[in-house]
Amino acid sequence: MSSSRQNRIKELEEKKKQLEARIQKLKAIKSAKKRKEDTRKKILLGALVLQLIETGYCQKEEIYKQLDKFLDKEINRQLFGLDVSEK
Repeated sequence: MSSSRQNRIKELEEKKKQLEARIQKLKAIKSAKKRKEDTRKKILLGALVLQLIETGYCQKEEIYKQLDKFLDKEINRQLFGLDVSEK
């Protein structure tokens, strides 16, 4: 193979590496944005539930009963004052 073809192949491979790096960076940005949006949704939903409890629309006991079924990590159960020996 001629050296000009080998040089062209090296150039194209370098461009390919650069494009792959750009693609990975864009995917990482997209993923980070999605995580931030998901976190924001959870915060807003939690704020709504707290407001519903405060206004009496939902019973705190019922919400905690559901949390008791839902939460399995000890640290999360402790946060809500739930028994950690059950799970």
